[in-house]
Amino acid sequence: MLELFKGEIPEIDKLVVLIQKKIDSPKYTLEDIKGVIYDHISEHKELDDQDDYDKAESTAFNAVNNLIDDLEVNVTNYKRIKKYISFYHSYNGFNRLIVDFQMFLNKKELLRLIDQGIRIFGSDITEHWKPIKEIVLTLLKQDKIEKFTDAYQRYKLNQKEK
Repeated sequence: MLELFKGEIPEIDKLVVLIQKKIDSPKYTLEDIKGVIYDHISEHKELDDQDDYDKAESTAFNAVNNLIDDLEVNVTNYKRIKKYISFYHSYNGFNRLIVDFQMFLNKKELLRLIDQGIRIFGSDITEHWKPIKEIVLTLLKQDKIEKFTDAYQRYKLNQKEK
């Protein structure tokens, strides 16, 4: 879960157990989990000055971004990620919603997320969202009642055939 942070976060095995308990309970947000990570770091490391506190905060933010990539696709995690990105510019959060959680979004919400994400992160890193945006725009123009996921699957099949 947090293998990338073994050198940065002391006693990471204990932290992983705490985080898993929070993830398993729908009442906890990603902000709550970020707080648990930050508290764990501050309890196990000496934070002497503002730079140490800033580094602990940054490590907690990066750890949550890493966790976002591993979250199961379900309504609870959709709500967690959606709330989290309303406070933080998390590329991982935007990307998971746009690519993996689109079944929970209507077409206009998905389009808004894509446009907002492109403005925040730039067109280079969000290039893979363009086909999704084109599909959504086409569906909105056609005013079809078709699930986006079906259209996206069709797009992927067409790409394989080319």
